[in-house]
Amino acid sequence: MIRSGVLLGAAAGACWGLVFLSPLVLKSFSALEIATGRFLVYGGVSLFLLAPSFLRIWKQLSLSDVGILMVLGALGNVLFFALLAGSIQDVGIGPASLVVGMAPVVVTLLGRSDKDTLPFSNLAGPLLFIVCGIFFINADALQMCGERSQPIGQSVRGLLMAFGALASWSLFTVVNARALKRRTDVSSGLWAYLTGVSAGVWAIGLAVLLWVWGSSSTSTNAVPDEKDWLLFWVVSLGIGVGGSLIANMFWNGASRRLPLSLTGQVFVFEPVFALLYGFVYSSRLPRPMEAIAITMLVTGVLWAMRGYGRKA
Repeated sequence: MIRSGVLLGAAAGACWGLVFLSPLVLKSFSALEIATGRFLVYGGVSLFLLAPSFLRIWKQLSLSDVGILMVLGALGNVLFFALLAGSIQDVGIGPASLVVGMAPVVVTLLGRSDKDTLPFSNLAGPLLFIVCGIFFINADALQMCGERSQPIGQSVRGLLMAFGALASWSLFTVVNARALKRRTDVSSGLWAYLTGVSAGVWAIGLAVLLWVWGSSSTSTNAVPDEKDWLLFWVVSLGIGVGGSLIANMFWNGASRRLPLSLTGQVFVFEPVFALLYGFVYSSRLPRPMEAIAITMLVTGVLWAMRGYGRKA
C-alpha cells in the first residue's frame, strides 16, 4: 500500500513537472492567461467524461461534497497555479519554488493528528533531508535574484504570492486527502473529474475577468500580434489533460493509500521532475548542487516510506 502510494505520487509529480515548462513555451502569454487555458481544458474534458452519468453521480453528492469540490477546484488548481505563476514573474523561479517547496513540512505538521501518522520525531530526519534538498535546488537561483535589481514592492508582492500559493496547496492536500478517505465509494478518477469541473467553473470566471479588464500580469515582452493562439491551445490541452486530469487521478490514488504526513512529502517529486525536464529543455546536465538536491529529496521520501513500511 505504501509503496504503490509513493509510486502514484511520483507519477503525479512527473505529470505536474511538465506544467513548469508552459511559461517558457508560452512566453508571450501572461500567467493568468495560461492558468485560464489550462483549467478550461481540464474542466471541459472532465465534464465530457462525466456527461453520460452526470445526473446519477450528481445525486450521490451531498451539499457538503459540492462545497468541498468547489474549494478544491480553487485551492489546488486555479488559485494555486495563478499565485505560483505570478510569483515566478515577480521574483523568479528560485525564491518562489523555495517558499512553495516547504509544502511537505507544512502538510506534515497539519496532518500530525491524523490516523496512522508516525510521531514527528520519526519524521524529523526525512523532513530535514527534504528541506536541505529544497535549499540546494534554489541556492544558485537565489544568488542570481540577489544580483538582479528590482523594486522592493515587486519583490514583496512576489513573495506574498508565493506564501499564498504555499497555503493554498497545503490546504488543498489536507482537505483533498481527508475527503477521499471519507468518500471511499467515489473512485480516484471520478473525484478528479469532479474537481476538474469545479476548476473549470473557476476558470470561466477568470476568463470573464480577463476579457473585461484584460490580463494584469501580461509579460513585458508580449506583443498582442505575436501571440500564437494555436500553440497556446495545444499547450493548454497538454497541461490541462496531462498536468491536471491525469496528474490529479494519480495524486488522488496516492492520497488514498498514504498517511497525510507522507502524502505531503511525496509532493517533492514535482520539483524533482520539473528540474529534470528543465535540464532536457535546456540541453544540459545538472550542476553538482542540483544533483545533490535531487538525491536529498528522493532520499528523504524513501526514508519516510521505510519508516511507514516498518509501522505497517
